[in-house]
Amino acid sequence: MKSRDLPLLARAAAEALRAEWLFTAPNPRVGALALCGGHVIGYGHHAQLGGAHAEETALRDAGAWDDTRNGPIAGLVDEMIVTLEPCSATGASKRRPACVDLLRAAGIRRLVVGAEDPDPRHRGHALRALSAEGIEVMAYPLSQERALAAFTRALAHPERPFVVLKWAASFDGKMAVESGLSQWISGEESRAETHALRALSDAVMIGRGTLLADDPRLDARSQAAESRRQPLRVLLDAPPELSADARVLTTPGPRLWIIAEDGAKPRTAAPEDLECRVPRGADGLLDLSLSLRTLRAEHGVRRLLVEGGARLHGAFLDQRLADCVVRYEAPVLLGGTRSACAGSGFATPADGARLHHEERRALGPDLRRAFLIQP
Repeated sequence: MKSRDLPLLARAAAEALRAEWLFTAPNPRVGALALCGGHVIGYGHHAQLGGAHAEETALRDAGAWDDTRNGPIAGLVDEMIVTLEPCSATGASKRRPACVDLLRAAGIRRLVVGAEDPDPRHRGHALRALSAEGIEVMAYPLSQERALAAFTRALAHPERPFVVLKWAASFDGKMAVESGLSQWISGEESRAETHALRALSDAVMIGRGTLLADDPRLDARSQAAESRRQPLRVLLDAPPELSADARVLTTPGPRLWIIAEDGAKPRTAAPEDLECRVPRGADGLLDLSLSLRTLRAEHGVRRLLVEGGARLHGAFLDQRLADCVVRYEAPVLLGGTRSACAGSGFATPADGARLHHEERRALGPDLRRAFLIQP
């Protein structure tokens, strides 16, 4: 143990908090410092799901990265301080290389971590492997509650995706005027961030009402989406008679129709479109829990963005199947009855879905607020 380890870990923890969990979940927020000869020469954090991990970012910041071969330069960094144990395996999504391999290639001789990987499948693997190779490894019980909040929430239900409920609303909480028209309540900056959230998600889901009322494309159209695949568009309980001109049909990208056991996907759907059949519940809605398990097991969906409508949002909340909520609040009053969440609601205020770990940002005239939902 070195006396400087804990102060350096505190600096790495501050670096981790430069990220927002909204853009990293279900991955944790992680910070890292790259050192040479005891001096910090690089800072890094994991900024968004699918992007460079903190260790890679710190190596890049330290000048210890060769862009021509997309890998570390050995010998320039001899120590790494990181708030969370480096990942020891490449995930099913194949988005990034394992950080333990990057540290080997960089030639580090000492690793200090603030917490072991909370995933029992990988906990301690990187630490043991690097230690066996002669690298000095120090692990400290640094509190990671805030940085790991979204990740540990996802570990509680590995059989389904991390579910993000998202909507735009007026100051008085309405998603549309009484006619159903909702385009556009939020401003351009809010809509641009929505496209960034779509680009980070494996799939985007809407229900029948939103499909018919808004005629959405559901693709990701932003700079953040340029280098990424389009999300799987999940259409829940769509009507069999859907216009061939519907934008979700004319816009390129993968589609999955979730339909009733005795139903059929729209006749205008493309032959290559996927489908999933699930039973209806007593409330008349398709089985959401089974739908989510299918998305995870058969389509590899780790993060699902749910964009409405109100009945679908309410069903996710009623069944405790949502992990976080994102609301874009516009400075306008609409009145009426078009609230963001329908469903059966909760019996008492004490029973309601409690929100925590708020992240907020001003986007032009709008205010974006994101919360994790307490399990």
